[in-house]
Amino acid sequence: MFKTRIALSAFFAAMALAPLATQAAGLPSTHENHQDQALEECTVEAPSDTPLASGRIVAVDKEAGRVTIDYRPLPLLPEGGVRVFAVEDPSSLKGLGPGDRVRFELERDGRGFVVTRLENSN
Repeated sequence: MFKTRIALSAFFAAMALAPLATQAAGLPSTHENHQDQALEECTVEAPSDTPLASGRIVAVDKEAGRVTIDYRPLPLLPEGGVRVFAVEDPSSLKGLGPGDRVRFELERDGRGFVVTRLENSN
């Protein structure tokens, strides 16, 4: 029984160290290739029918490409409130002003959020 434990532990140690041994020898690791292939096969697509958020324009700064929106709670921003957002396409601000109702879509951009889609819903 003792010999079996040594043999099994040696087997598992060899399996765990195999990727390191091939890397040290400068050989391509089949473990890494398998992981890369698995990552390439994993694709996540955002649903195209995601409902847009809704809110009301408080202020528009066309020169800076920013809009202030009073919005209801969103999945990305569950607290709701008034917030200044950068706008991905500043031309989407054309014709919008304070008081206009809008529907919009957000994406996280580092520490902030960017409006990627903005529609007037008056």
